[in-house]
Amino acid sequence: MIYLQLRAHSLSEIISDIRGIPSTKVLTALALVVPGLLALACYDLVAAKYLKLPLRWWQPLGTGLLGYSITNTTGHAVVVGGILRLRIYPRWNVKAGSIGEIVGFGVLTYYLGLSCTAAFAFLFEGGGLAKTLAGIPHVGDTLAHPWIRYTIPTVLLGLIMTWFILLITVKRTIRIRKHDFRLPKPLTGLLQVVVSCADLCIVASVLWVLLPSHDGMDWLSFVGIFAIIQFISLLSAVPGGIGVFEGIMLVVLAPIAAKQSEVFAMLLTFRAIYYLIPFALGGLTFLLMVLIQRKTTDASDILEGQP
Repeated sequence: MIYLQLRAHSLSEIISDIRGIPSTKVLTALALVVPGLLALACYDLVAAKYLKLPLRWWQPLGTGLLGYSITNTTGHAVVVGGILRLRIYPRWNVKAGSIGEIVGFGVLTYYLGLSCTAAFAFLFEGGGLAKTLAGIPHVGDTLAHPWIRYTIPTVLLGLIMTWFILLITVKRTIRIRKHDFRLPKPLTGLLQVVVSCADLCIVASVLWVLLPSHDGMDWLSFVGIFAIIQFISLLSAVPGGIGVFEGIMLVVLAPIAAKQSEVFAMLLTFRAIYYLIPFALGGLTFLLMVLIQRKTTDASDILEGQP
């Protein structure tokens, strides 16, 4: 899909478009990365509150920050995120079962926020969403139809309301296939939605400020588009949604740019700022942490072996 849309543009043209992105936009996007990752790290903080783990606030926050800075790029948050956390949480006497619950709770938190963000963006956007959807080739008229634009938020809000009804009315523990699952309190469920919505709104804003132009599209409309494309990218199971996310965005954002290479240059810059830089920093931090742990373990073994 990306090749078909960019075949008329050379590599040098794309590089030139990247260099042409104003430095003020890049700096603003970089400034938004920190609060965005902190909001994402709060998934672990809320999970620790839900599990009533005896941890200081900075322990799950730091672990979440490290874990999500890596899994944002690698994808497979359950597997990779679980492995990363198994290297950290046991130091604070958190058992493997609880670590699995933290990871699963984080996935649930993300989808709750994704659903809520998309629903409210569709309901309260200023008309730019319909205009953008109508501009998509072949399917634009169908996607921009009011029936579609109101059905999506209705279904999503219905799912969220069902979840909160369960939290309010059902007993705290439910059994599914011989496994007991303790439902969070309604306040914890509300915190899930708040931190996830904040995360998604901030990451959408990183891409928003990098757009070559907005062409009548308001911020809330863009957040809705971003949430839907993010959901489709997750369904693809491609690590970090790479390629899938960019391909769909190229089609959706084509009307707001003079040429496709401008949009692709913006998407590459976004990928570098929000994914690759945190991934590199998080990977190096995790590697250093593992090396320090090994040296500490080796030193302890030597001391214990001395007569």
